Amino acid sequence: MSKTSSIRILFWNIWHGGGNRAGRIVDQVLEWSPDIIALAEFRGTQPSKSIAKHLFDSGYEHQLSTVNPDEAVWNALFLASRYELSNVDVRGAPETDLYWLLAKVQTDPALHIGVIHVPLEKYLPGFWLEYRKSLLNIARDWKLGPSLFVGDMNSAISGLDEETEYSQGYKESFMNPLESLGWRDIFRAYHPAADAPTWVSRIGRGFRLDQAFVNDELQTHVRSCDYDWGCVGERGKASDHAALLLDLNLPG
Repeated sequence: MSKTSSIRILFWNIWHGGGNRAGRIVDQVLEWSPDIIALAEFRGTQPSKSIAKHLFDSGYEHQLSTVNPDEAVWNALFLASRYELSNVDVRGAPETDLYWLLAKVQTDPALHIGVIHVPLEKYLPGFWLEYRKSLLNIARDWKLGPSLFVGDMNSAISGLDEETEYSQGYKESFMNPLESLGWRDIFRAYHPAADAPTWVSRIGRGFRLDQAFVNDELQTHVRSCDYDWGCVGERGKASDHAALLLDLNLPG
């Protein structure tokens, strides 16, 4: 009988580096018990550093980040793992290091994870266009085996993932092309019609902005993909985004 390894991947936008919620963020992450942790809006500030330290002390000794040490308050990406990690460079990667992190994870077999934070088009239209083109070119030329892109995509399917047409056009120019290249929006594979906002505006409009796109070679190993807002206590939510939890069964 062949053996399999259960791997849980967590992605979470922790909102402005964690702030005074850093302790609650760590507690919630550990409660979810992931093997690989990807965070967006991680910063070089003390709250984010404390999150990294607590995770290291809890067994996530392999860590990478895109923090710019000269601009500690800028939002960046963070990856922590129970498995060995190594940065991977690919041709045509986005020019910014803040919003793109590609790593090889030494699972068995190894997999690659691209952590993404897509900038908002309305604030950075030219930059957004180049960023999107870079990601689609990377996906088109992919030759690195089982892989996923996960992150805050700031993208949604109008009429399904959002309550307004705020992101109209994002589906057509980003999500649809990724799927046409064999990178499946894996949450929708399991929940094709679910109402699952991962971010809610101040006036109560919900959007599913956090997604995982899984390539052909990894799709058959996905066991589940769900969102979780975590524990909501007296002080409210630990973040303004829901976390994405992706469970895999890898052939050992």
